[in-house]
Amino acid sequence: MDTRNRLYTFIKQHALFMSEEPILLAVSGGRDSVLMAHLFNESGFNFGIAHCNFNLRDIESEKDEQFTSDLALELNVPFFSSRFDTLQHSQQHHVSIQMAARDLRYQWLEEIRSEFDYQYIAIAQHQNDVMETMLLNLTRGTGIAGMHGILPKKGRIIRPLLFLKRDEIDKMVVDKDIVYREDSSNLSTKYARNKIRLEVIPVLKELNPSLEETFESNRKRFEELEIVLEKRLADLKSQLFNLVKPDEYEIDLQGLKKLDPTDTLLYGLFHPFAFTESTLQDFKRSWDGESGKIFSSVSHDL
Repeated sequence: MDTRNRLYTFIKQHALFMSEEPILLAVSGGRDSVLMAHLFNESGFNFGIAHCNFNLRDIESEKDEQFTSDLALELNVPFFSSRFDTLQHSQQHHVSIQMAARDLRYQWLEEIRSEFDYQYIAIAQHQNDVMETMLLNLTRGTGIAGMHGILPKKGRIIRPLLFLKRDEIDKMVVDKDIVYREDSSNLSTKYARNKIRLEVIPVLKELNPSLEETFESNRKRFEELEIVLEKRLADLKSQLFNLVKPDEYEIDLQGLKKLDPTDTLLYGLFHPFAFTESTLQDFKRSWDGESGKIFSSVSHDL
């Protein structure tokens, strides 16, 4: 099956969008997103291109923006761009440069999508990105949601290239003689994701040459396990939580004591109310103690 048919199949399988719906493509100028733009063009989809200039790489950022503008002109599609003071945002909100760029990017893309009536925002992530995300989440600590990595569709965000591996993209770019911009920061191991991609994954592939296929199978299992858990939590909430007024519940303490496995289900029930694991452990230790204690999250008191 050729790449376009595989793309059609993946879009249909995951109900990403209808073929006539307008889609906003997030295009950095790099290999993956440029290939996505060419595939959408070859497939006859209705799309526009959006580019974020984070002003982090001086003249390289300027060249990326110009390249992406030229690409939109070549493909005869609408082009949108915006420049951000990413460093200032990072300092003001006390987040990493990468997180600042992510927040700015998604907020602006949603504004463009809504203003110009695009149905979805397409991000050019592939199977290796999923694998890197799963490893990164596992390293930092995660629940089941972190172990299924990146989903093909979440809200207005779609990822139509998740059926492809990095080496397949490399081959396609060469075969199609596609020109793209190389981001020099991708080679720096000062970023955790790059360190995993450049140093950790090559070692794991020595142990398992089919690492991408293995992680994709695991991703599907974790995604299905999350569905099972969410159904169980919904049932428990209907049994144990009695809504007495807007955003206020009476909770069956004896029912909470019977939860098994306790920690996983307790966290699942109270995480939507912003309670941390450590606070819930304190709460659990107080179950058989003196009444009257109060446990607080950023939004609720228990």
